[in-house]
Amino acid sequence: MRRTTMKPRADWRPGLRRYPYGVRAMPAGTGWREDAVYEFTASQIDLIESVADELHSMIGVAVRHVVEHKLFATLGIRGDLARLLEASWIDYWAGGRRNDRAGGLAGRLTLAYDGRDSVKLLGCNYDTTEGLFAASIIQRNWLEAMAKDANQFNGLHEALVERWEELAAGLPGRARIHATCATPDPPREGELVYLAATAAEAGIDSRLLPLQSIAWDGRRFLDDEAQPIGWLAKLYPWDGLADGTFLQRMRSSGMSVLAPFWCWLWSNHGLLAVLSHLYPRHPNLCRAALDPSGVAGADSVTVRALHGLDGAPTRIVEQGEVVADDGPDIGGDVAAQGAVWLETPPGFREEETRAVLHAWIIGDKCLGMGVRESTDPRLGPDSSMVPHLFRG
Repeated sequence: MRRTTMKPRADWRPGLRRYPYGVRAMPAGTGWREDAVYEFTASQIDLIESVADELHSMIGVAVRHVVEHKLFATLGIRGDLARLLEASWIDYWAGGRRNDRAGGLAGRLTLAYDGRDSVKLLGCNYDTTEGLFAASIIQRNWLEAMAKDANQFNGLHEALVERWEELAAGLPGRARIHATCATPDPPREGELVYLAATAAEAGIDSRLLPLQSIAWDGRRFLDDEAQPIGWLAKLYPWDGLADGTFLQRMRSSGMSVLAPFWCWLWSNHGLLAVLSHLYPRHPNLCRAALDPSGVAGADSVTVRALHGLDGAPTRIVEQGEVVADDGPDIGGDVAAQGAVWLETPPGFREEETRAVLHAWIIGDKCLGMGVRESTDPRLGPDSSMVPHLFRG
């Protein structure tokens, strides 16, 4: 892998106007930069794809282990939330067989890659899909405009349409989906516009509405025109819904959610510790534990709250020096819900710039990726996405 600086286009936005949804989805491109490009070889792309596929399968095994051994409390999930999560998982994994109709649309793995042969899992998010528009369409548009002679690992758009078709096939109640986020939030609203467009290509009608406009009539969830909501796609984390009545009502409402509640478990940072326990010494996993003793002797350690997805409070210590810190006890979340200690692997670093890969899982297959970089070691939501290509 090689990082190369280049002169960006004066404005990348006009190129999106050729897509019917391009103008309305543009706010989802916040954070896109193209003054640098990461170039891979074809064999490196093959490696990343195969590792992501294997990790996705292993995450499923780890989740089943948590459910079967009722380890919810160790991951900061207790009481009614644990019972609701287990019920949601049983809908998907009934009798040990997967019900694809109760599955999700997409997931994202964050990978540390040293640019040569070391690929390691840093986190997973199957709950919210921010970043798909940039990874799929903005990145493709860049390639077509700036590097026509190269290739890109990016089959995301076509895969999303196919996945929508799989989720809706033969189910009359899925001819329409409501897509929601808390508003105003231009980037997430732009993402919803794009997701709705991919659903439309699959023959599914969609309606966008603010999360705060969803009502409850005592039996069903209703949209802002008082129409029942049968199928909901949300760009709002389960973390933010877990303390209210939404989950209790959802079980009796008959409403399906595109990222079902069990996706919250698939996005819990504590899964890194479960994976480390189930697959010790696996070449694509970091040593991880739910207490600091599990990473004793590590030169570099990342401590991350179990909940919070990409924005989870984080502290990073390198060679005994704190290089990033979200506050005392990483925002107090260690005491409230626990944290995971992760032996931070070597990743790509050039001077002060660090980079990670986002490998996108659609259905059960890795079908595209993006590169995110920042001078902040946490590489959180404020990091930039830059294009990639490969040759050969």
